[in-house]
Amino acid sequence: MKRTILIVEDDEDTLILMQHYLKDSGYEIITCKNGEEGFLLALEHSPDLAIIDGLIPGIHGFELCKKIKEEPKLKLKPKIIIMSSVYKNKQYKFEVMEYKADDFLPKPFEKSVLLAKIDALLKPNS
Repeated sequence: MKRTILIVEDDEDTLILMQHYLKDSGYEIITCKNGEEGFLLALEHSPDLAIIDGLIPGIHGFELCKKIKEEPKLKLKPKIIIMSSVYKNKQYKFEVMEYKADDFLPKPFEKSVLLAKIDALLKPNS
């Protein structure tokens, strides 16, 4: 069974880059560009992992993270990585945890860092 990753990112270049990085990963990739659609896709597909930009239109990325984690209809609570180019200081790494994120990824990022975070979160028993 293929594992599913939901990417919520409004920047087209970043979205294309992430899809390129993950194209040979064996994951099913679902994408959208705003918080409302991200929430609906999470409900519909129950992804194993969601990568959410902190600043997206509609529901703010941090709030989307919390909303997904607290949604009773999602039997499988996806692991969530919040990414941001604006929120880079160490304080934000702790703040995203308050929103129930599992990890933080500052932008710009390298392919190896992205893949390592995904692998760590999707390992059995993580």
